[in-house]
Amino acid sequence: MRSLIEKAVRKSPERVALIERDRSLTYKELYTKINQVAHYLSELELPKGSRIGIYSYKNIEQVISILAILSTDYIFVPISRLLKPEQVEHIIQDCKISCIITDKNKLKNIKEINYDKTIITYEAIEKDIVSFEEIFKCCTKKYDCNINSYSNACITYSFGSSGFP
Repeated sequence: MRSLIEKAVRKSPERVALIERDRSLTYKELYTKINQVAHYLSELELPKGSRIGIYSYKNIEQVISILAILSTDYIFVPISRLLKPEQVEHIIQDCKISCIITDKNKLKNIKEINYDKTIITYEAIEKDIVSFEEIFKCCTKKYDCNINSYSNACITYSFGSSGFP
């Protein structure tokens, strides 16, 4: 996936890559933001293969999050926004998630289950939680992606009618 974004940046950097309601990003802007978040994630110095969950509503930031994680040697774990806090807690514990990227609407559920590892939010909400807004302002170093086309992984959970995976 990353190679497709890189190719689009080389060929048509100013073409629109993503549209969400009244917001849009060009391929160049998208690529820059992906690299900024990937750089920040790499600065966390988590062990290779660490799991990073995304628990949020679908939006441009979620796309950036997914592509940033897939630009690192971490494993992406999507957590459905429809899950109840106890289901989210099960995934976090079962998968040993080291970091969660979330939005302001889902942060309260993360706090409800007393998650004590790294949390990143899209919006600046709390002083002690890093946000994409801060990452976009501060992470300006070039990010070198060392991931080959098929070096990433994604772990997904599906829940049956019992409510458990």
